[in-house]
Amino acid sequence: MTLNGLGRVPTLDELLTNPGKVASLTPEAAQTLLIGLASIHPILIQRALMGGTSGPVEDELLTIPAVAKRLKISEYKAYELARQGILRSVRLGKSVRVRPVDLSAYVAQQGGC
Repeated sequence: MTLNGLGRVPTLDELLTNPGKVASLTPEAAQTLLIGLASIHPILIQRALMGGTSGPVEDELLTIPAVAKRLKISEYKAYELARQGILRSVRLGKSVRVRPVDLSAYVAQQGGC
């Protein structure tokens, strides 16, 4: 893979298979990879902690009361986050629903895990 003119950068799979390739990275390529990993790190931790069947089904839409309960905030605040577009949501008529992946992304964006 190439990153912003940095030349050929090994994939994460290649680096995991052969960690010695890290030594051949340019500082710029290493920074780019670190920034990318840091941006997904909280989401990976959350997914790992959710376990197999204890988390919601990926296709299951969450109600605002369920979102509020998970975030430990008021329903009013959860509705406001959705209304303002801070928390991505789906409108079904007058109903508002949140995909679990969007809730995870919101938590990760806030710096939580």
